[in-house]
Amino acid sequence: MPSSKIPLEWQAPRSDASESYKLGWLNASVEQGESWVSSQRGYADLRKGLDILSGVGEKGNILDYRSQISGRRLKTNIRVVVAGLSNIRPLWGFNAAKEYASYAMMLNKTSQALYLEGYWDQSVKEALAYAAATCTGWLRPVATRDQAGKGTWKIKLLSYGMPCVLPVQMPSDGDYQEAYCVNLLDEVPIYMAHSKFPLFQDRLHPTSSRYWYSAEIRGSARSNASKRAANWAFGRSGKGKDNLNDLYIPIRWTTIIDHTINTTGYRQPMGEPGASWYYEVPSLGDEISDGHGGSRKADENDARMYPYRRLMISSEDCVMYDGPAFNWHGQLDLIPFTIDKWPWEPIGFSMVHDGWELQKSIDQVDRGTMDKIAAQLDMPLGYDINAVDKREAEQFDPMEPRARIGYDGSQVEKPFASPVPPETYRIEPEILSWREQLQSELDYQTQSRDVVELGKAQALGKGMDQLEALISANGPLVKDMSRSMENSLGRVGSQVGWLILQYMPTSRVMQYVGLDGMTPEVFDYRPDTIVPSHMPGEIKHDANQVMIPSKYSIQQRARWFGENVHFYLMPHSVHEITQMTYRLMLLQLKQRGAPISWATIMQSCEIPNVAEPSGNTEQEKAQAEKDQEIQNLIRTQVIIKGLGIEEGLVSAVAPSAVPSQPQANGSTSQGGRPATLATPPHLEQKGNGRPVTSTSQ
Repeated sequence: MPSSKIPLEWQAPRSDASESYKLGWLNASVEQGESWVSSQRGYADLRKGLDILSGVGEKGNILDYRSQISGRRLKTNIRVVVAGLSNIRPLWGFNAAKEYASYAMMLNKTSQALYLEGYWDQSVKEALAYAAATCTGWLRPVATRDQAGKGTWKIKLLSYGMPCVLPVQMPSDGDYQEAYCVNLLDEVPIYMAHSKFPLFQDRLHPTSSRYWYSAEIRGSARSNASKRAANWAFGRSGKGKDNLNDLYIPIRWTTIIDHTINTTGYRQPMGEPGASWYYEVPSLGDEISDGHGGSRKADENDARMYPYRRLMISSEDCVMYDGPAFNWHGQLDLIPFTIDKWPWEPIGFSMVHDGWELQKSIDQVDRGTMDKIAAQLDMPLGYDINAVDKREAEQFDPMEPRARIGYDGSQVEKPFASPVPPETYRIEPEILSWREQLQSELDYQTQSRDVVELGKAQALGKGMDQLEALISANGPLVKDMSRSMENSLGRVGSQVGWLILQYMPTSRVMQYVGLDGMTPEVFDYRPDTIVPSHMPGEIKHDANQVMIPSKYSIQQRARWFGENVHFYLMPHSVHEITQMTYRLMLLQLKQRGAPISWATIMQSCEIPNVAEPSGNTEQEKAQAEKDQEIQNLIRTQVIIKGLGIEEGLVSAVAPSAVPSQPQANGSTSQGGRPATLATPPHLEQKGNGRPVTSTSQ
């Protein structure tokens, strides 16, 4: 028999609900999120990870006079992995069909300029550092105004740790984008909170309440605002007193997938009038345009109140905003980065999960060895109480030069002697050998050595002599870590593209790409946006060349634009070492006569502003390049004849015009031996240092 108990209200309150009811629901959702996060297996390593990275070792019951040394090798290995993985290639992958290619190029140039201007690689490093300590790190692409909200728009990547993000109703696949509700618990300085929410200044005040801010969450949230690593750990100095609680205000950002339908019978305005996120929602069944000059009735998709998600911004005492999410992309603006993730572990594991016991074992060996060394430097001594009294024994230091002590030599041979055999303080070579083995195992667990090789490959770039060995040394775990980052970086790139469309004015984009890099259509509308002024097929001007406004809203045109300009990253292309193998393959195929365009090869080598040849397939592009080469040859010959130069000099002026003739031995008239194909393509250096691709053994 089903239970008659009324279940806990899972659905978000209506927009017209009382503020007290909304705050109660928000508090309950945070509690549910905390329960979900704390139930994950990786959560148990949270305190341990923070302690290790903060330099706080596990001392246990170590006596004061015993060594407390810690080699911090695990911490160093984590730093190596984080630094190596965050050293990514600043390659942006906006692509589109030929008619939209100019827009894609404009977004690529703008994104790369923002990447360099905002030091986004450091934001990626912070997210990976959070992942190493708290299982999952987060990047949040946001558009903000500088100078306390009165300056120009800037796009930033904010970083957070796992305790700051609390999902509710997480699906089984662990995709945060599909969670019904996600709470981001942040903390900002007073001036920033009052600047962002001026109408609530009298209700926004610092608080030391722990009701929905546990010590873990409050500490990690504050670290993002203050960038003070010392305050990241659990608790504070000064006997637990929070010396900063009068400077910061906790802010909660709650993103909800709200499927409320407008059934009021009238058109509902949403958002703030004049803002880029303002729109109007027709009521279910209203007559709306079908986009072809006719009309139709609004269905449930047309009448959704929050088609791009619902956003609630609140503190402990008030709700500052409740309405449509600000960003056009309609996604959760929190992108997870996890170094050690499994399908059944949505938050993954921290990097201390597997290496902690090894680090403890290394510390035990180091401390025991150090205790022996310290004992040898100041050995314990036993003395004959009949020959030396206690005061003399305590004052005696065998390391003191010209030390003197009297004793009765007729009674004892030596007044002092070691109470234990000398073997007690001997450091056996097997101990040091075992220590090296533990260190090697720890390095393997964290893959720090392979990540170092990955960094070497990126530093070498096109240093061909060592690159082949480095490619071979790139292990599967490092490849997997590199590959797992691509999904997150791809989502970051996609959201950045939407933010550029929504917030970057035409004048700002022009500063990045130049006048020649701007798409002409962006000037047809207003100067504060680069969204095209009209949809394809719309009439832009009347007979008098007066612009006719588009019948589509700016959000509709932006959605059309975003759906035709896609962002993707080539697999295994985030880090340099995997991309180099792809380049070698293209060069070898080109040398063997495969129909591959030089434009494709140059793009794989990251050469900027490569002209795209006509054609849809790679064969068509290669043929277009050959046709262009023939046209250039004909033009060169016409110029040579016009100047009265002998035709025999054509080969000197345009060597590429002279075709290579096959010889009897298989080589060409231009020299060189035919490829043997005995081994896969690899790099070799000639005597003059020139790199070549070879297939010979």
